[in-house]
Amino acid sequence: MKALITAKITNDCLNELEKLIEITYEPWRETGIIYFDVKELVEKLKDYDIFITEADDLKKEALFEKTNLKLIISCRGDPFNVNLKAATKNNILVLFTPLRNVDAVAELTISLMLMLARKLHNVDRVIHSDDFEIVEFEDYVEYLNKFQGIELKSKIIGIIGLGQIGRRVANRLKPFGVEFLIYDPYVDDEIIKLYGKRVEIDYLMKTADFITIHSIATEENERLINKERILMMKKTAFLVNTSKGSIVDYDALRNVLEEEKIGGAALDVFPLEPIDEDNEFIGLKNAIITPHIGGDTEEVIKRQSELLLNDLKKWLNKERPQYVMNPEVFKEGEKNRSPYSNKFDRIKKEIVDLCKQLLNEKHVIGSAGNVSVRIKDKDKEFVLITPSNVRYDEMAPEDILIIDMEGKVVEGKRNPSVEKKMHLSIYKERDDVNAIIHAHSIYSTVLSALKLTIPPIFEEFVPYIGGEVLCAEYGEAGTEELADGVLAVLEERNAVLLANHGNLCCGSHLDGAYTVLQYLERGAKIYYLAKLVGDPNLLPEDTIDYEMEIFDVFKDSKKI
Repeated sequence: MKALITAKITNDCLNELEKLIEITYEPWRETGIIYFDVKELVEKLKDYDIFITEADDLKKEALFEKTNLKLIISCRGDPFNVNLKAATKNNILVLFTPLRNVDAVAELTISLMLMLARKLHNVDRVIHSDDFEIVEFEDYVEYLNKFQGIELKSKIIGIIGLGQIGRRVANRLKPFGVEFLIYDPYVDDEIIKLYGKRVEIDYLMKTADFITIHSIATEENERLINKERILMMKKTAFLVNTSKGSIVDYDALRNVLEEEKIGGAALDVFPLEPIDEDNEFIGLKNAIITPHIGGDTEEVIKRQSELLLNDLKKWLNKERPQYVMNPEVFKEGEKNRSPYSNKFDRIKKEIVDLCKQLLNEKHVIGSAGNVSVRIKDKDKEFVLITPSNVRYDEMAPEDILIIDMEGKVVEGKRNPSVEKKMHLSIYKERDDVNAIIHAHSIYSTVLSALKLTIPPIFEEFVPYIGGEVLCAEYGEAGTEELADGVLAVLEERNAVLLANHGNLCCGSHLDGAYTVLQYLERGAKIYYLAKLVGDPNLLPEDTIDYEMEIFDVFKDSKKI
């Protein structure tokens, strides 16, 4: 196998690839060459099986018909530079590198907002100019008045497009104490509510103090921010675009900036790129211009290198890569496709959907807690588990890992939850359990911090939980000590408290485990509030015995 690489990759990645295939490495950042001419590119690729690209134009059908390519890897999160239809028609697999630059773009967006707010671009220009001079104290005061800025605190941030980058921008802005207005017709209400208020775009344009664009470029949203909407902005408002140049009417924006009808703008993307010294925005004092550097970090190169290396290894080993743009290239019943794949994909989405729900209901925050599902088929068992250190509001199905019963990663690029030992120990001990939720629900966590148990104080508690909920001894996260402590008190129940560490709930399926969590947290709240007044009255023993019979029926029927 021979590969041409025009994308920038790390030395470690290059060294690993050279062990696997024959490499020609000509990164465009070093050669200064981006291939736009199809004839030139066809000639260049005639002896290669694999093309790893980032900036080259692969839109002409002739490229796919006149080369012998078997695999294309586009080092982009949105590989619009590749004609997917033509690639698929010619049975050429196309891989991509999702989320490689989302953190970098989000951080640049925040930087631009802060620069606009504090006029740092103008401060820097003046300080470095030949005109800067302070002779008298009055000169200093004059500069102070000229450079006076504003704070982000209490400002209204309008986010257009709440995708992976938009959410990261919102998460980074939350500590500033801002309010969010969100326009995105394609994101569910539950996700919107995690950040702010869903509004129509015209209301956002009229109301927001900062407007930041994170939409994808489509025919539908071309010039979404048109002249009329730009003129709706407050005189003090700022516009930031690190998304796509086609979304904004740049002629109208330039006129508004020249007439100082808005506070300013920061632009990293333009309809025609790359920009040059003749760009009409460069001379404007109320505009910050950057030459599409949103994803220009060392970490982006490292991420795309890791992603492409892992997927290329899978492809060479005749396994199915993870990040595929045209899965229809794979034939039905192909040997490379796991018989469990469709089921895995469905359950991954169910886990992520549940995680979002747990976050919205405040059972978890940040990346704390974890969820897993066991899949059994004859003599094979796999566990799908949430990753370590991934925020629930940013989690996607591809983040969910598949591990075997010994904890080895079968599929996935991240590290599994540190609590995998706890999950696996329960699955090995309890054949009836196929789903586990570990959460930090408020009342359960309060009781676990007090190291209390939850006795059966209302009837519906017992059939779903299995009697009194005990509290396991404290153990550090991810340790055998914690896993053993949980097993010791869980026994045949469906729930347990973890000292200073929330709760754990089990079920024969994911909905069952979630139902247990709801009853547990309700029971914890009732018991906690009752204890504030006095000693709660417990259920009679004969009632508990009867309810335990229902619990056994539920367990046998896999209702829970």
